[in-house]
Amino acid sequence: MKKFFLPAVAFLAFASAAFSQEPDDYKPNQEADRQAITNLEQGFAHALQLNNSTVFNTVYSDEFSGTTYFGEVINKAQQIRYIQTSSVTWDFVHSSDIQVRIYRDVASVSSLLTERGSQQGKQFVRQLRILRLYINTPRGWRVVAAQETQLPGQGSR
Repeated sequence: MKKFFLPAVAFLAFASAAFSQEPDDYKPNQEADRQAITNLEQGFAHALQLNNSTVFNTVYSDEFSGTTYFGEVINKAQQIRYIQTSSVTWDFVHSSDIQVRIYRDVASVSSLLTERGSQQGKQFVRQLRILRLYINTPRGWRVVAAQETQLPGQGSR
């Protein structure tokens, strides 16, 4: 009896584990998630232009950590404070080339942010590559990390 019991238990455990695993790239309703994240990315650009931190406060996780284009590591509170107290006057902020990749409950998003405005009387135009990492929570997609990189040849005019 023991000869058959242990192999049978091992076989059942292996079989149930094999059938319960999902394919690595499987994510139900992925297109709806991709569109929701794309809308968030566009919303960030619009909110930045208006110096409105509400969407950042809602979507950024309390554990958020990011790096600005000038190399400063910031948390959620610092990001919100930067938006609320910015001396920049934005003429144009636009997010484009948004590429969303979803793996189960994690999404990586790369986008191109184009900014035009003025600060302390100086006009600027710059483009930044933005990389954001999202986690899908019961309350929706939340940003947990971000990295900004300014593209060469951009800056003050």
